[in-house]
Amino acid sequence: MSHYFKGAMLGALFSISTALHAAAVDRLSELLTRHQSFEAKFEQYTLSEEGGRQEHSSGEFVLARPDRFDWVTHAPYEQRIVSDGEFIWIYDPDLEQVTRKPAGDQAESAPALILNGKMEALSTRFDIRQVDEEDNRVVFELLPITDQRSFERIRLLFKDEVLSELLLEDSLGQRTSILLDAIELDGKPDPKRFEFTPPEGVDLILDPGV
Repeated sequence: MSHYFKGAMLGALFSISTALHAAAVDRLSELLTRHQSFEAKFEQYTLSEEGGRQEHSSGEFVLARPDRFDWVTHAPYEQRIVSDGEFIWIYDPDLEQVTRKPAGDQAESAPALILNGKMEALSTRFDIRQVDEEDNRVVFELLPITDQRSFERIRLLFKDEVLSELLLEDSLGQRTSILLDAIELDGKPDPKRFEFTPPEGVDLILDPGV
């Protein structure tokens, strides 16, 4: 095989790969950014190497773009994480402790970028591919393209064009599945849900961020 032919083949494959990436980014962007608010209940599991469910937590959240959310875990331990767009408040009732940090610290994490539909940031950090589509479901895979990464792989499952599961695999090989249910789109969440005042008597820790 001539060097010219090999080069032409590689060029064609690169062009196809680039086109597939661009199409996947456009499709995922359309799905993630069409709604201004997103409310759901969640079940979160860590998964064994065989795929069995292990540690479990559950709760509910509401998100309003841009950068406001109220994430409440009910079991096995209560915790509330609130973002007002400026600060993130993490309240642990059992510890009687509240931590406040700049919203930018967590707003740039991969799950936050996904839920907030920040495609420009996602597409610069991940190679985004559509890996499956059948009937009413479509699956996207996100693989990191930089050395600074918390996750080795993220998969997003949409059913009827609504995000219903996130599968996260971190740099240590631990896999976490977040299943969404009772989803409400484009509701009108009370703005006060995204405000937080530390309860009296709790310890307040001010985290300056990085």
